[in-house]
Amino acid sequence: MSTAKVRLPRVLFLIAGGRAISLLGDEVATLAIAFRAKEHYGHVGVAAILIANALPLVLLSAHAGFVVDRFRTKPVLVVTTTIQALLCVALAFSPVALLIPLVALLACGTAVAAPAWQSLVPVMVPSEQLTSAFGTLQSTTTLAGLAGPALGGLLVSRFGFSWPLVIDAVSFGVLIAVALLMRVDRKPSGEHVERTKGDVTEGFRLTWADPVLRSLLILIVVFIVALGAVNVVEIFFVTESLHAGPAGYGLLGVSFGLGTVVMSALAGRVARKGRSASTLFLGGCFLLCGALLGFSFARTLWLAALFSALVGVGNALVNVNVSVIVVTRTPESVRGRVFSAVQGMVSSGQILSILLGAILLTVLAPSTILLASALTSFGVLAVTMGPVLRGGATPETVSDTAS
Repeated sequence: MSTAKVRLPRVLFLIAGGRAISLLGDEVATLAIAFRAKEHYGHVGVAAILIANALPLVLLSAHAGFVVDRFRTKPVLVVTTTIQALLCVALAFSPVALLIPLVALLACGTAVAAPAWQSLVPVMVPSEQLTSAFGTLQSTTTLAGLAGPALGGLLVSRFGFSWPLVIDAVSFGVLIAVALLMRVDRKPSGEHVERTKGDVTEGFRLTWADPVLRSLLILIVVFIVALGAVNVVEIFFVTESLHAGPAGYGLLGVSFGLGTVVMSALAGRVARKGRSASTLFLGGCFLLCGALLGFSFARTLWLAALFSALVGVGNALVNVNVSVIVVTRTPESVRGRVFSAVQGMVSSGQILSILLGAILLTVLAPSTILLASALTSFGVLAVTMGPVLRGGATPETVSDTAS
């Protein structure tokens, strides 16, 4: 039977739904926490919350990946998600002084859970379905990300701070149920192997030693910094260059999200037409750079919305195919550590982009920052794309055997 006619396993859709519900709860909670931090600490408080939410993913990336590669996935997910649910309840009723440390602890759970879920995907599907599987997961979480801010704003205005956090705790409960119900599990090959010096940092070493993964990582960080800087300056670009208001800003966000959702959903079909993950990844990179360049020159809201949607399409191609390439070039025994290393670098880029965008706004116009982001991304892509293209034909190392 051809792969094109084989449906994705039902457990994947169960996980996709559970993670989307959990992300929706996270988005609602994040907005509530940000409003409370702003009320008590001003803009500094909001920035502190954003950093507290990202920094643990950087600092714990090596150790979190080691946990994922050392222990069975189901118990890790159940324990981690249960702790996160309890932390949400604590956040709902805690004094404001505990906001930042509790948010940081919540992010520590994400540092472990995110690579654990990603490492589980190759256990569920054969290599030919990886693109469809990762695309399905991304499309559902992107939809949740689109709905989250609107729902969060409604809940905060109607019920205040505590109830959105309780709702987030319930969403983690849904994810716990998913982890308990799923019959698939990953038993890492290093589960019973004696720990040796350097095990914890193996994911970073392997990623940097592989020319393809190294190029991917450089490109991802550059794009994260570029897109993050865009997010910081976008509201000023909308008001100053496009002469639009909050509705226009919302339109660009929806356009980006829809582009990401549509391309994520179609990623599997595109891959089945014979294009390698490396080719699709680079295609997404070029589209992302070109769309960002066009966005910087847009002077009407609808043209900007079109380029924003194209940025979303490129973003989806990059994200989905990065996951596929990581799986196909990484031994199963260190896959959690590699995913965690990538996650840590992405979070580093997010923190850098927030700081860089704020600094650049003091000396440059928003359209100039957007143009510089696009040209810098093009330049880095030109320098690093060679290894990715040459690595497209490298034999896969993914294991399709379910544990």
